[in-house]
Amino acid sequence: MLRPVRAAARTLFHAWGRAGLAPGWRYRMMERWGPLLAEPGGLSATLPNGTRMVCDLTDHVERHVYFLGHYEPIEAFLLTNLLQPGMTVIDGGANVGAHTLIAATAVGPAGAVHSFEPVPHTADRLEAQVADNGLDNVKVARAALWYEADVVTLALPPDQEDNAGAFSLRGGDPASALRAPALCLDDYVQEHAVEHVDFIKLDLEGAELPALQGMLGVLERVRPLLLLEICRVTCERFDYEPQAIWELLAGQLGYRGWAVGESSATSHEIDGLQGIDQQNVIFYCGAPPDVLSLQWDLKSVLRWARSGG
Repeated sequence: MLRPVRAAARTLFHAWGRAGLAPGWRYRMMERWGPLLAEPGGLSATLPNGTRMVCDLTDHVERHVYFLGHYEPIEAFLLTNLLQPGMTVIDGGANVGAHTLIAATAVGPAGAVHSFEPVPHTADRLEAQVADNGLDNVKVARAALWYEADVVTLALPPDQEDNAGAFSLRGGDPASALRAPALCLDDYVQEHAVEHVDFIKLDLEGAELPALQGMLGVLERVRPLLLLEICRVTCERFDYEPQAIWELLAGQLGYRGWAVGESSATSHEIDGLQGIDQQNVIFYCGAPPDVLSLQWDLKSVLRWARSGG
């Protein structure tokens, strides 16, 4: 595809993102044609907080960042409102850094973000995004969060070749397999003298339960806010049901759960994970965070996500 044609098509998709139009046929077009609009060396995008990312449009996650302003705009919106200056954030499964960059400016110079990414090429890109934005409060750990210190094998599922964020410890194609270090968060915070942890985001392609088991000390001691991706298919790769996460967090540690929908009206408190196939869930102890009472919908969030550029 000729460069002027690619540029014109990208402009049209950007206009859609700025308008905040709901997904549908436009989304399908973005997924189908987006990879053809890539440029060597990537394309610069601006996140809602003003940080910049270099995006490879052949990658599923980075297409979303470039055209929609963020891969998970609703979660980014909630994250921005949940975090406060001075907080310490754990970003488990940081990928190329969309959530890390949002979190770093939200917690400010007095706060800290510890971003865990085990895939070497992806970790290289994450470190570059952090450096390019001058974010001195971010530390990148090139490791997987796990229940013990180990060396693990990750691979991409056969249907996820265009998604570097889908590398998993289970169910991947051996042709894409790679080895990486793994660690438990309890050991990490002790080794690096992390004094407090206020927020943990986990998107680990099914390894959420083992990772939680490796941070029980942190969870029991400070009860941080949690944002977890719950996916039944990826959980089953590790031979557990999502409800096992609920039994650990709610049954053992006293957490409450709030399922993130496509609007404030469709988001709600939950009493278990039995009926959830794929959804992001905020876990908290005590009173609900103020952000859970905000009024928003998908269109307003999409407009917010594109507000950076």
